[in-house]
Amino acid sequence: MNQRRLQLVALLCCFLIGLTACSREMVAIGATAAVGTGAYIYAQGNLKRNYEASMDDTWKAAIQSVKDLNLTIESQKQDESIGVIKGKMTAGQSFTINLKRLDENLTEVGVRVGTFGDRKRSEAFHDRIFSHL
Repeated sequence: MNQRRLQLVALLCCFLIGLTACSREMVAIGATAAVGTGAYIYAQGNLKRNYEASMDDTWKAAIQSVKDLNLTIESQKQDESIGVIKGKMTAGQSFTINLKRLDENLTEVGVRVGTFGDRKRSEAFHDRIFSHL
């Protein structure tokens, strides 16, 4: 009977540790989102940042950034509230840039390089985009 209680306590501890880890991540994401522009959120291989610029200006900056880096655009789609640019890097690795209009002069940009993400290369995209705004 004692072994059964010990197993139950161990299971509950694991569950609580898991909840603590999840809540910590959610608090971090919420805090970063509250900061606004300039702050990055890196989750599941996708690096997001908000820019104080219109959707149209941010779209142009993203397209120009891809051209600056001499990368191949395979597809691009844009409307008033969202935009997606997909392409290939010189080594054949894929990239995706997602844009989302949050407000008249606030646009969220998410960059994912490769299947699992590459934070360093995603930051390079963001640096280029920022330089064109």
